[in-house]
Amino acid sequence: MIHAFVLTLLLVATPAWVTPPRLQEVETVLGPKLYRDGDVIEITEVLSTSPQLEQGDTVVVKGRVRLDSKVNATLSLLLTQTKGDGFEETEVSQTKSVSQGLQDFELKILIKHQGALHLTLYDTTTGKSFGGTYFGTAVQMANIAGWNLRYYLDD
Repeated sequence: MIHAFVLTLLLVATPAWVTPPRLQEVETVLGPKLYRDGDVIEITEVLSTSPQLEQGDTVVVKGRVRLDSKVNATLSLLLTQTKGDGFEETEVSQTKSVSQGLQDFELKILIKHQGALHLTLYDTTTGKSFGGTYFGTAVQMANIAGWNLRYYLDD
């Protein structure tokens, strides 16, 4: 009798154990940003498994990108590590090829280190970054408020 009760309890509770955390809309703050003339990235929605946007969270960012300064680029959702070795594997879900004009995007990242999230445009030929924006919680953005992104404009 007790065994049947325990088995029933396990069968009922098991879905809660295997169900991944749900994505929910979270409020974010923009941090340092810099673009070439005509380029811009607009974040319209951020979904995350927690509002802290921290190590272990899955984050989905939706928005629009306008590319004017180049014919093609790669838009990437990445993390600049504030603690760690600086090395990061990039998943397919973190990048999107974009072409001149306005288009929507949806990118996804699993945060594997402590750091600051950013959306950045990269030259498809050289791989060099040429514009982007940091975003995160108010505390995260206060911690990086002084970061200089002038290198985005270097040729």
